[in-house]
Amino acid sequence: MSARIPRVSLGLLLSALCLSKSALAQERTVIDANFPGAYQVEVQDVNGDKRPDVIAVGGSTCAWYENPTWKKRIVATGKQTPGIISSATADLDGDGKAEIAIAYEFNMNKPPTGKLLLARQGAGPDDPWKLEPIADVPSIHRLRWGDLEGDGRLDLVVAPIFGREARPPDYTDPARLQVFSSPQDPEHRKWTSAVVGTRPVIHAIEIVSFGTGRRSQVLTASNHGVDLFLLFKGAGSVPLSHGAPGKVPKQGSSEVHLGRLADGKRFLATVEPWHGNEVVVAREKTTTASSRDATVFGPRLVIDDTLADGHALWVADIDGDHDDEIFAGHRGKDHRVSMYKLDHASQSWTRTVLDREVAAQDLRGADVDGDGTPDVVTVGGSTHNVVLYRFPRR
Repeated sequence: MSARIPRVSLGLLLSALCLSKSALAQERTVIDANFPGAYQVEVQDVNGDKRPDVIAVGGSTCAWYENPTWKKRIVATGKQTPGIISSATADLDGDGKAEIAIAYEFNMNKPPTGKLLLARQGAGPDDPWKLEPIADVPSIHRLRWGDLEGDGRLDLVVAPIFGREARPPDYTDPARLQVFSSPQDPEHRKWTSAVVGTRPVIHAIEIVSFGTGRRSQVLTASNHGVDLFLLFKGAGSVPLSHGAPGKVPKQGSSEVHLGRLADGKRFLATVEPWHGNEVVVAREKTTTASSRDATVFGPRLVIDDTLADGHALWVADIDGDHDDEIFAGHRGKDHRVSMYKLDHASQSWTRTVLDREVAAQDLRGADVDGDGTPDVVTVGGSTHNVVLYRFPRR
């Protein structure tokens, strides 16, 4: 099946091809060529030197790579965190050294299993990390930090993928989205948690900020599509997009990120349906004054339908034109990482294939080299690699 990418001008196509060749020839860095089962990646400052490091999980291992040498250090091993599936990194106590929340004991065929812990650094960068259990969370799958109360303290959003009673092939028991509130003194006080909503097959979450307040909100990508959870004072949730039609569980949305264009309007970038073949854009239609009332997005625009087991997504403005580009990858047949750029003249998105040597499981980004331009990191499961793409301004 060919990609639904409209024709673009020859000049724009040549420009995209030049970017692709340049990125492949000069800006692709293999951070790790031997990370079996790599599943998720983060880009966060781990050691407090103000430079974003890379954190990767998979194959029952959590490791971090120090910027700029990319020296690998182990946070947790297979004996400690079997079935590792997700991490969320942040400096919770302000001491300059980040903590890492880790989700593990994930098993698609055993939804009742799943555990959550917090990893704390030792005295030195090469000392062992202290692993502190937090809770059992059945079917635990995604973790993100966000200031959900607007009080300057981070809370941990925990998204299982299924409910405890979910079974193949439909997985109809919905997942229970939870928030764990971090104690002021995490070493001596218990974490508290609350279920804030349910959705069937929650595959991805993102922390966003709608409105002008300090409170963070949560986007979920599930079999219901994309929803915005306003997790304060019982505000509830608002549907933003229904996602792809289809038969459960192959429907709705699988990955989601919120992008922004030069005109100030936002858009939803998604991979659809669950573990799907489509990269989809839904642009902002109207905006309301209150953060309690969500922006309306739509209609769905499929910009690529050639993914095989789509599993990776990111948005970032890498060329400084104030339009976010979309990065997407898949882990199935003919796996690759691609970039999609909006052409305002034709209102179409042009695909540039960046890498065919990664069976992409995840994509994240930040300005790793301090040049003012976002960079992108991906991990490949069956290809066992962690790869950095730099996009310096020219």
